[in-house]
Amino acid sequence: MEPVRTHRARSVVEAARLHRAGDRKERGLTLVEGPHLVADVITAGAQVHRVFSLDGAEGSIPVDERAMARLAGTESPRGPVAVVAIPMEWLDRSRNLLVSAGVSDPGNLGTMIRTAAAFGWGFAYLEGSADPWSPKTIRSGAGGQFQIPVSRIGSLAEVGEWSTVATIVRGGGDGSEITERPVALVIGEEAHGLDDKVIAACDHSMTIATPGAPDSLNAAVAAGIAVYELSRGSGESRGGV
Repeated sequence: MEPVRTHRARSVVEAARLHRAGDRKERGLTLVEGPHLVADVITAGAQVHRVFSLDGAEGSIPVDERAMARLAGTESPRGPVAVVAIPMEWLDRSRNLLVSAGVSDPGNLGTMIRTAAAFGWGFAYLEGSADPWSPKTIRSGAGGQFQIPVSRIGSLAEVGEWSTVATIVRGGGDGSEITERPVALVIGEEAHGLDDKVIAACDHSMTIATPGAPDSLNAAVAAGIAVYELSRGSGESRGGV
């Protein structure tokens, strides 16, 4: 067993820097926290560089509570925290695709990725979206980033092979009229929705009918409902939670 590391130990300091987007991009690494999440990403085939824990479990580096607090992103961290390689980003052109067009909240983006993983969809994100590889987004996504293809795209032109579907507050269809597959469902930032140019560039538009206030659904919830409806329409929705 390695000696207990403090919050000032070099390995701890270097790992903690992965909370910064620039360090993640430069080093191609991120942090995954929690026993179940660490186990899930390992099962998904993630490359783990090192693991920090409070109890010094087999194969991990033991750290004290101050070091764990520096490594973790939660208020009462218990660990473990793993340093994990970010997978190569790519698009699977045989899958349906959920696209973030500027969803900037890590919690919403992570939940969208979790939904995409649950239905076997791929995930893509445009400029202005939260970083799908941030520790907070990975927690919200339940590690779905390591289970499905994820890719940054420069514009919707990169998904021109898909039948693109814009989600709009009012005036769109319910999804049942969309028969082409695969589809690329585009979700905009919660406060502003999709840009008019993005909507015009899409092949279809979709509105989720709500009897209450039309703006009551947040981006992640809207994405979940729309993915379900489009999956159900093609016979892809099976199983349950």
